[in-house]
Amino acid sequence: MVEPSPWEKAGPGRLVTASFVFVALLALVLVVVAVFAVLDGDLVGAVGSAAIAVYFITVVGLGTVLWWRPRRASALSGVVTEGGGLTFRYSRWAYFWAVGTLLLHLAALLLFGLFLLRDGDTTGQVIAIICFAGAVWFALAALRLLPGAPGHLRLTPAGLEHRGHGLLHRLPWESVADVGPTTINGSPVVVVLPSASAPVDVSFAWPTRIGGRRGFLLPSMVVRGMWLAGDPLTVYRTVRHYHANPEHRTELSTEAARQRVEQGRFVLPRR
Repeated sequence: MVEPSPWEKAGPGRLVTASFVFVALLALVLVVVAVFAVLDGDLVGAVGSAAIAVYFITVVGLGTVLWWRPRRASALSGVVTEGGGLTFRYSRWAYFWAVGTLLLHLAALLLFGLFLLRDGDTTGQVIAIICFAGAVWFALAALRLLPGAPGHLRLTPAGLEHRGHGLLHRLPWESVADVGPTTINGSPVVVVLPSASAPVDVSFAWPTRIGGRRGFLLPSMVVRGMWLAGDPLTVYRTVRHYHANPEHRTELSTEAARQRVEQGRFVLPRR
């Protein structure tokens, strides 16, 4: 009997889904408005409409990556044998939409701040400074995603290696206490819980991180489904299988592990 997905009810909800559909329709309308503006010779109106349409399209793209991603149905999407282990790669499209959204916010704040500086009044200058500070925050947030990109989760005979955003986390199999599913903002998340005595082998690309390091949820190894190129359910079942069946871990450095994933031959303990 196939174990049901723990994320069957995960998702954005009807209101958020309806909102994304509405934003997508608005983007389409703005594209049409931009075309007619070009035909009428209104270049300013065309550029403004096109810019807003691009922003709306980017927001919808990010939401699609975060919650839906229908093309990830293939069990072997983004799954390769490299680096001495079975590797689940992160999606380049996820980086594209996430970084793109951050950069669009950055550009909007910069342009608005520069526009306010033209007036020269004190209130406008104060708001412009706030806009520039916000633009710096978005720039740092975008840069934080790039070190080591695209990331991955790698399973080797010795343990797990997770290269996330700005960190590299390693955990030996004997230190894994449990593997469980959860959700963050309606998106699937695979959590590998270490034992109380497990060593914390984590290296960071940056000395500090925006918002501190609490977002990593250390010492647990947290793999967010929105970043994976493949199906989070496949990743979850694979990690659980090799955690529960140590006699199979030697195959992780060979194509046998990838074949097991392709065929779905998982022996999973009951939860």
